[in-house]
Amino acid sequence: MDISKILEYQKLDSNLYSIEKNIRNSEHKKKANSMHENMRNAQAKSVKLEQRAGALIAEIDKVKKQLKTQNDKLTEFMSKDLSKMTKEELDNIESLKNKLSQNLNILEKNLTTLAENVNSVLADFNKTIKVFNSSKDEYAKAKKSYDDHIKGVEQEKVEIEKKLKSLEKNIDGKLLEAYKKRRGENIFPIVVALNGNSCGGCHVELPFANIVKLDSEGILICEHCRRIIYKP
Repeated sequence: MDISKILEYQKLDSNLYSIEKNIRNSEHKKKANSMHENMRNAQAKSVKLEQRAGALIAEIDKVKKQLKTQNDKLTEFMSKDLSKMTKEELDNIESLKNKLSQNLNILEKNLTTLAENVNSVLADFNKTIKVFNSSKDEYAKAKKSYDDHIKGVEQEKVEIEKKLKSLEKNIDGKLLEAYKKRRGENIFPIVVALNGNSCGGCHVELPFANIVKLDSEGILICEHCRRIIYKP
């Protein structure tokens, strides 16, 4: 089998493969992806913080209502005419007053703690928003650089693809199909020369039966790396 055309095709295709690899491994792309992930995480965190702040504010409102209720009760007791009460009633009033005072102290402490928690959540929220905005700016810069990179090589890619299309007319259909299948699997180079009795791609030694098959058919698919082997 004449494989000179597929070798010519692969030589040209290696330029296209190199361009595509550079695009895939672009630092601008990696940074854009990283900043996008930061934005996504910051957005998710901000939603949770908003929910947390809402829950705390609702709890504060609840405590404030409880405080008002306790204050009203205490005011009511303090406004009673003590001179007309028996000792037992006075003792009950004093006991209730002490309990109300204790409840008020507890509620005031709870309110202070809740207020501190709200402030902490708001501070964390502000930091998260700053991270989001910073990541957004960096993402925009990285994406522009990545897009500019793609635009810079687009014409070269188009020209190579046109030449490859033209070369395809002179290549055996089955061989080209096998080549493209491995190209899609990101195997490169795809067509490699036999090196001694080993595959020129993965360097695994071939069984004698495979060497005989290669001699008779002109090409052989490596059982290890799936490259197309030819005998120079």
